[in-house]
Amino acid sequence: MAVTAAKSVMAFRVLTMAVDLCRLTTRTMNVNAGHERTSKARIIHQIQLIRGITPRNSIAHQVRR
Repeated sequence: MAVTAAKSVMAFRVLTMAVDLCRLTTRTMNVNAGHERTSKARIIHQIQLIRGITPRNSIAHQVRR
């Protein structure tokens, strides 16, 4: 039960970070270009870390439910 809950939390974190990444990518005004690049790099790095811990199939399986 705890493992399923942990996987759900990880899947939710990846989803919210992906949404943040999309918002940064699709922003039309490029006021703080340096800050946006840093934020994108941080989000991508976090997603890669989580994907290394959580198998791909478990996240995809949970999203399909």
